[in-house]
Amino acid sequence: MTTAHLDRFVEFADFEAYARETLPPAAFDHLAAGAGANWTRDENRRAYDRWVIRKRLMADVADTDLSVTVLGDRIDLPIMLAPSAFHKFAHPDGEHGSAGAAAKMGTAQTLSTLSSVPLEAVSAYGHPCWLQLQIHKDRGLTTSLSERAEAAGYKALCLTVDAPNYGVRPADKRNHLRLPKEVKIANLEDRFDLPSHVTGEDLMAYLWKEMAQDVTWDDARWLVDKSGIPVVAKGVMSGPEARNAVAAGCVGVIVSNQGGRQIDGEAATLDVLSDEVEVYVDRGVRQGSHVFKALALGARAVLLGRPIYWGLAAGGQAGVVKMLENLRQELENTMQLAGAKRAADITRELVSPFPPS
Repeated sequence: MTTAHLDRFVEFADFEAYARETLPPAAFDHLAAGAGANWTRDENRRAYDRWVIRKRLMADVADTDLSVTVLGDRIDLPIMLAPSAFHKFAHPDGEHGSAGAAAKMGTAQTLSTLSSVPLEAVSAYGHPCWLQLQIHKDRGLTTSLSERAEAAGYKALCLTVDAPNYGVRPADKRNHLRLPKEVKIANLEDRFDLPSHVTGEDLMAYLWKEMAQDVTWDDARWLVDKSGIPVVAKGVMSGPEARNAVAAGCVGVIVSNQGGRQIDGEAATLDVLSDEVEVYVDRGVRQGSHVFKALALGARAVLLGRPIYWGLAAGGQAGVVKMLENLRQELENTMQLAGAKRAADITRELVSPFPPS
């Protein structure tokens, strides 16, 4: 598909439908599915229907400003790219496409350690980048990734704190998913040389073989002390755990349940959003009005996961740009109609629970 055809993608569902039609079924299922029966995955989306927008009338909304500050960096819109592995599953450009789109749209990106493009190549696009990582059994591997990120100009580390193991994903079992030969674990090629026979749940077990399962908040403090850049905790789903993250030295938290890919039965991220610290929320965002609701409930910005893949599938970098432009236009329209001139004006009084109690 040429970029000239991207004007047919007018809402999120168009991107997802095209990806379903064009990606190999095993790849689409891997990217789209959650753990178990997909209840938590779907609940992330349904949570946005439990809030309605309350308009502020006769407000000056000329020259709307969507920009926000994230860890001191100003970005042009409060929509960031979440850490998500192997973008080359969706398009040969992989993380080059998503990074180029983020830079063009003036937003930030959190890169997965399991990216299919080296972390140094992604930060070279010049947009604010955070690197997602976990505590490995080999602490030297963790510090090496941290040092590489700092040397490459990354602004923060994003420590995943809720994945001592991987969720049970029936789709991967059923499809015997394997990494295509052109998809590499670019940041860990010297550690992971995947045998060609590794498929399905065995693939996930292989990828997790070096992840530590004995980690505590003391290990988060260890990473904070070792790192020359700030650390954000990803996977926090309660106020007490947010306070634990702050006590460990983390400067922010990402409210996340891994898109429902870990525990099926966990709460939706929007339902547990709080303002204990500089807070972000990922998963479930599909419309500009969803971004509005998340900001009203305390998020500094939202992070997109699966929509990145669907944008890439539609047209590489241009597809992700189009997806972000659509969301930007929807958010700006929602802000103007709801009476919020700036992103900072999107406050709690502009939303209420539905149905009302």
